[in-house]
This record gives sequence, structure tokens and C-alpha cells, in this order.
Amino acid sequence: MPGEYHSDGQMSQKSRSSAFRPDIEGLRGIAVLMVVAFHCGIPGFSGGFVGVDVFFVLSGYLITGLLVNEIQKTSKLNLLQFYARRVRRLLPASALMLVVTLFVGTLIMAPNELTFAARAARATALYMSNIFFAINAADYFAPDVKSNPMLHTWSLAVEEQFYLFWPLLIMLGMQLWRSKKALVAVLSALTIISLGTCIWFTTKGGTFAFYELPARAWEFGIGGLAVLLPRTTIKLPFGCWLAFGWLGVLAILGSGHFIFGSTNFPGWIALIPVLGTAMTLIAEAEDPHRGVGVVLDSAPLQTLGTLSYSWYLWHWPFLVFSIALFPNITIVGKTIAAAASFVVAGVTHHFIENPIRYNLYLIKRPALSLCLAAMVTLCSLSAAFLSMRFATRLANAPEMKTIAAAVDDIANMPRQQCVSLGESPDVKMCVFGNTSSGTNIILFGDSHAIQWFNPLLQLAKLHEWKLTTMVKSGCLAADVRVPGSNGTFATNCDRWRAESIRRIVALRPSIVFIGNATNNLGRKNESARGTGVSPDTLRDGTRRTLETLTSKGLRVVIIRDNPSFSQDIPTCLARSVRHSWYPSSSCEMDKSTSLDPAVFEAEKAAARGLPDVHFIDLTDRLCQRNICGTVQRGAVMYRDDNHLTGSFADSLEPVLEADLLSIMNNTHR
Repeated sequence: MPGEYHSDGQMSQKSRSSAFRPDIEGLRGIAVLMVVAFHCGIPGFSGGFVGVDVFFVLSGYLITGLLVNEIQKTSKLNLLQFYARRVRRLLPASALMLVVTLFVGTLIMAPNELTFAARAARATALYMSNIFFAINAADYFAPDVKSNPMLHTWSLAVEEQFYLFWPLLIMLGMQLWRSKKALVAVLSALTIISLGTCIWFTTKGGTFAFYELPARAWEFGIGGLAVLLPRTTIKLPFGCWLAFGWLGVLAILGSGHFIFGSTNFPGWIALIPVLGTAMTLIAEAEDPHRGVGVVLDSAPLQTLGTLSYSWYLWHWPFLVFSIALFPNITIVGKTIAAAASFVVAGVTHHFIENPIRYNLYLIKRPALSLCLAAMVTLCSLSAAFLSMRFATRLANAPEMKTIAAAVDDIANMPRQQCVSLGESPDVKMCVFGNTSSGTNIILFGDSHAIQWFNPLLQLAKLHEWKLTTMVKSGCLAADVRVPGSNGTFATNCDRWRAESIRRIVALRPSIVFIGNATNNLGRKNESARGTGVSPDTLRDGTRRTLETLTSKGLRVVIIRDNPSFSQDIPTCLARSVRHSWYPSSSCEMDKSTSLDPAVFEAEKAAARGLPDVHFIDLTDRLCQRNICGTVQRGAVMYRDDNHLTGSFADSLEPVLEADLLSIMNNTHR
């Protein structure tokens, strides 16, 4: 996440121009430290991801100042030199990280995760990884982006896209209109439009506001406007500038501590760290090296700032691979991994970044720097392509095929036609089996209801029943908000649930079969401070749904949620096949850890006193001797860390049949 803080690209490595701002270096040190601490899970940094926003503001401030100063001094803007500087500054270290990460990935990663990492690397090489991750993070059934060693490059892609159009905007204002006021007006309008876009898309949910440049450009714009602010515009006493500097840094640090969860971020809340950064920059420009400037000028923050780009590049792959090698790694372990990445960052900075960045031969030949960019991009693309080829070969090995197939082994329900996805509140109702049968089973709930579709469809065909589905991924049948869901999704989930229940009541089915992903509700959410849903909240929300259904004389069956795991199961099993030192037993978990008994007790408590509410508990089929396994009779049980594979769910059809028939035969309507 670099910013160009030298006014002259043709300077030696040891010299620093008068434009050097140690406060900016210190802010970069704070920003990268917050990001790394957040990724390590260190307490007190639940909002450490706002360090990226600090970087965006710094880049807007630095690049805008650099370009405007060049035009004012030379009456023109040398785009060739500008892009040559960016190439020398950014690409060599980034390409090194990409190639080394993919190489290490080929040694330890499972085929499916290596393929995903290589696809992300390809997008990174093309400066489009933010778009790649926006698409994949929005896909409920896509691999988890959080375990991709290239995830952090999304912010670099945003900056690189910013570098493409920002100089043209500066030229438009300074050379065509020949007015800094015109430039300020254009930047202000762009910033306001982008901020509005950001707030609107954040409210609507999805991934656009977080990953895409149009919703992030305002942060660069705030930085650009801060540097264009005339020094004589605001005349304040010395003490006020000191206060503004401290308030700005406190806003950054406070955001890193008090903001939690990226679901409703960036939105308006991102104004706090963004404006805090701008305040600090303005205050330090007015009265440098005093107040908070003394802290920012300190040697530790200067060192962190100097290495911030390289550390940002390396810390995430180190953490991802550490978690892959040690699934139960602690915060201390992650911190050690991050510290190791800092050492590698120092080596990269001294032996790759600076020698290329300040190479006099390249500085005098900007076109050659662009040729270097083409070569580096080609090398990165080649590494990504070779990694994908290698992953395909691994996946096609006989011992891997069963595991690789599990990843896409989802229930045979046509998802586009029958599953409500994303933000939509629309109910998609599908009918299977004997559509004229008098016995109608309605499958109702979220993705953990979907996983029971296969065995229920078998039963419907066997007994000539009708099977009706009303399911929405991420939306419980119980009237409970899932932790981490944004306001729009939660509202639309409520609408979907209410309309589904209305239709269910109108259909008067024989059984309402409810499946809910409730097992993890009571656990601490990674992206939120505090715990998840309390047992009382789950009990009350479940009871509201049950009361509505049973008051209309409907029979309800709730199937207990299955165990969940701390890692992706096909990935873990594939690693165990690749490496003798990685036993498959490491993929299993104790029953006490993978199942939360308080959740099932809350659901049963919700049904007390209500007629015709029944429970099916297949835990004994999923866990034996207090160990919840991942493979039974050669079949992979889970397609990720919490969803049963369609094939394994199929195998549970006889047990499910016995329980359902018992309920249907022994209960009167």
C-alpha cells in the first residue's frame, strides 16, 4: 500500500527531498500495524482493517500533491515518468510475493485451494484482484476467500486502478482548465458522488462497496482535497493544530478499536478514520514535528512505515500458510508468523524494492521500466498458469478424486430456480415428487435445510409424496438475525421468512421439515466483537416461528444441526493425502467442540407446550465415541467446514425415513 512521497523520481536511494514527510511515514507504520494486528486476531484491533483506508487517503494525498507540483513547476505532466516510477515502486516486490506464494502453495496446499489461489494470482497480475474477490465473496457456494493467500491484494488492485485514471483527472483540471479551483471542484464532486455510492451500496449489502474503486475513490479524493487545501485558508492558533493532529490519530486508533465487523463497512462509518487521517495530514503540514508529530517521527513508526509495503505484501501469505500447517494455531502463533514475515519484508525492501526503485539506469529510461512491467506481469501470469496446471494434475490423482468431488457435491436441487440467493426477499417455491399426492412435505430453512433435499426427494419418490421447497441461503426459518448479516439482508430475510410462512400455512402441508444452520450461532463471530446469538434469543426466535405454524394446526419437524469444524474438510483431507506428516485424524474434532449443546436445548425449549413439534437428531450417525469424523466408509461427509455433501446426506435416507414415518404414523393432525 505505498505512496510516492518523493517529489523527484531521479534521486539516489540515500537522498531525501524536502518533500519527505516523516509524519506520513509514521501514519503508514500505524496503518500496517493495525492491519497485521487485526489479521492476527490480537484483542483490541477488531477494526484494524481500517488501516487500508488510511493507506487510501495517504495515496490520494501524496499522488495528488506530486502531480500538481509537477504541473506547476513544468507546466506539463510526464505520464511516462509517473507510470515508470509506479512500476519500479510496486511491481517487483509484488511479483516476487506472488511467485513465492504460489511456489509454497504447490508444496503444501490442497488442489482446490491451490487452484483458487492461482486464479486469484492471475487476477492480481492483471490488477483486477479486487473484482475477482468481489465476485467470489458474493457467491455463497464459492470457496472461502478468507483462506486465499492473495486476498490482501484486493487493496493493491484498487490503488493500481486509481493510478490509471487519477493523473488524467489532474491533467484535466490543471492543464485543460488551468485552474486549481477547477480541479478542487472536480475532485469535490467526484468525492461526493463516490461517497454516496459507497454509503448506498453498503446499505444495500453485497461486496461492491468494499472491493470496488467507484465506492472507494472518495477516500483517495479526501486525501487529494487535503493536499490542495491552501495553507492560508484556515488560520488557527498553534494549540488548535496540535489538538487537530492528536484528534486525527485518535480517530484512526479509535476506529481500529471500536469498529467491528466488515459487514456494514465502509459506508458512512469509514468517514471516521478517513477524516482522521486527513486531519492529521493537514495539522502536520501546518505545524510539523510537534504534538502528535513527535510520536509519528519516532524511530519504530518510521521503520514500520518504511517497510509497510513489503510487510503488507508478505504478512497475509505467512498467516494463511501458518494456519494451513497448524489449524489450531493460537494468536501467539499467528503473531510469530507475522513477525517472521516482517523479517522477509526487510530483506525484500533492501534487496528488491530499493535497488530497482532507485536504479539510475532504469530512472533515465522510463520506457524500459514499462517493459519491465510487461515482463513482470508475464512472469506472474505464467506462474499462475503453471500452478493451475499442477493443481489439476494433483486433483486427477486417483486418491484425490473423491476428495475433489466433495467440494461440488451439493444437493441436487436446481439452485437458480429453487433457492433464494443474495439480498432477494423473493420466495422461490419448487415442487418435486408426486405433485398430486395428498402427503406434502415442505422443506423450509437455509442452506442446512438444502442439504437434506436429496434424502427427502428419495423418500418422496419412494412413498409417492409431494416435496415442496422454500429455502434461502443464510436465512434461518427461526426468527433470528444471523450475526454478521447487514441490515438490508436481515430485513429482506425477515420478509422472505414471513412470506414463506404465509404460503406454508396456505398450503397446509403434512409436515414442515425445518433445517437451520444454528450450531455456530452461539459462538464468537470473527468479524464482530462479543458473542453471537444467546440461547434465549434463539429460543424466543424459534418459538415465534413455531407458534405461527402450530397455531394453524401444522405439524413441524426440526432436524438438529450437524457439527461444524474449524477448517475446510476437503482441503484438510487433501493435505493429509499429500503429506504423511498431516494425518487425516487432524481433520476430526471432539463432539464437545464441534457441537454446541446449548443450541439444541434452546430449540427444544422453544417447542415446550406447543402441539405437534418433533425433533430428529442424527448426531449419533455423524459422531462416534465423542469424535465427529469427516469420512465414513470411504465417503467424504462434508463439502466445506459445515455443510454435508449431497452423497453423504443420501446415505442417511434410511435413518431419516424411519424417524419421519414414526412421526407421521404416531401423531394425529
